[in-house]
Amino acid sequence: MIIFNFGIPNSGTDWSQAVFQKIWQHQSFEFRSEKTTSMEELNQVIGSMNVEERLILQFDFLTQEAIAAAQQDAVRPFYHYRDPRDVVCAEMEYRDMTFADAVDQTVAAYQEIHHALCLPGIMVIPYEHLLCNAEGLIFQMATKLGVLLKLADVAAIAEEMKDLLSGSPTVNSAQASSQALRIDAEHTEESAPVHSLHIGKWRERLSQSEQAMVTRFFKPLVTQFGYGE
Repeated sequence: MIIFNFGIPNSGTDWSQAVFQKIWQHQSFEFRSEKTTSMEELNQVIGSMNVEERLILQFDFLTQEAIAAAQQDAVRPFYHYRDPRDVVCAEMEYRDMTFADAVDQTVAAYQEIHHALCLPGIMVIPYEHLLCNAEGLIFQMATKLGVLLKLADVAAIAEEMKDLLSGSPTVNSAQASSQALRIDAEHTEESAPVHSLHIGKWRERLSQSEQAMVTRFFKPLVTQFGYGE
């Protein structure tokens, strides 16, 4: 089984990558985790992937190769989105972009959403649910992978994610039992930090003029997704 973990940049794929790892760890599965940083790298991984293995593939932008691969029965696609104004702010903060470049990047990312929503069996994940509905979200993510987690295990994973976000992860019996599992020497849980979750960051980090610009520019998306102004 192959997990396609992708979506709008800085919209929760790091969080989901860690959750997918924990779900499979709870099942004592062996798997690989990959995070690609370019379309070329994504296409290389897709071109060499084996549908008989378990792979969690994290990326941002779709390619034609990714769209074609997502049609396979062995692929489970998960798409993330977020308030575009917060995306602009996160791009500026985490990728050291100018305001104009961050807006352009966000526009390009949202132009792909219609291609993503057409993928068979896709699960769409709003960023807000990571904060407000983590347990329900984790349970549904697991069922999409054919895993029916015990409610106690769901609660344990949600608690582990809180610890990971706070920077003070705890080690429980489930984690200890999974330490011997082969994940990927270069893509372990510890090597992929998860940024703290924050809704409405654009109100705090952008200037008044930038706030007015992104609200006006992204008004159709803000209205479509029901984000307040």
